[in-house]
Amino acid sequence: MRSSSCFSWFGAVACGVLSFAALSCATVAPQELGPAAPSVEFVTRQEVLTPLPLRVRMPLASGTEHVVVLVRTWGSRGWHPMELARTGQTWEGEVSCREVSTVTGDTKYFFVALDAEGNPVGGSGSPDWPHVATIVGKLQEGAQSLPGGVIPMRCHDPADCPPDFPGCPAYAMRRKSCRTDRDCAGKQRCGWDAYCEAPARDSSADGFSEEAEQEELEAAVRSIRKRYGKTASSSR
Repeated sequence: MRSSSCFSWFGAVACGVLSFAALSCATVAPQELGPAAPSVEFVTRQEVLTPLPLRVRMPLASGTEHVVVLVRTWGSRGWHPMELARTGQTWEGEVSCREVSTVTGDTKYFFVALDAEGNPVGGSGSPDWPHVATIVGKLQEGAQSLPGGVIPMRCHDPADCPPDFPGCPAYAMRRKSCRTDRDCAGKQRCGWDAYCEAPARDSSADGFSEEAEQEELEAAVRSIRKRYGKTASSSR
């Protein structure tokens, strides 16, 4: 009886120790450190109407909480901010197929890494030296993806959808189909839906300049910093 009770007591203590050890292992997960140095991945060539995938990996030590990409598609004015989705120390996203559109040319972008307060802690590229993805009509090797990524899905080509056909957009008047601005008459440009449209506003006529563009860009960055600064303050 004595040895039996002693065994029972020892067994209970042993089980308790093992249970505590298992609990400790379960609750203390190793924290992802990320890469030793920042890593930026993007495709340099893509087909029309096909998303542009983007991926950024940052070291944990950098203090990065958000990664924002500022994008400028061909023929557009100003930079459009887009936040990447986070998984551990990896941030991913894409420029949508509609933003890429049917117009061939260069899409430019650069990255800004921000901490929880919205302060820049790193980045890649700049307005003067952006990353560039050249959009072409068709690639021999097909749509491009990032290493290990899924081949992006191409959007439906509006040129294959006749105006006023059931299920297709209606147009008040017929417009000439196009692939590039050269397919359009006069000063018209090729719109995102592959039809000629009125020309973009002349920046020289309304006083828009590189200085004004830089001011718009700085305002966009300030807005991003302000938003994340407020978010960090309200969460305290």
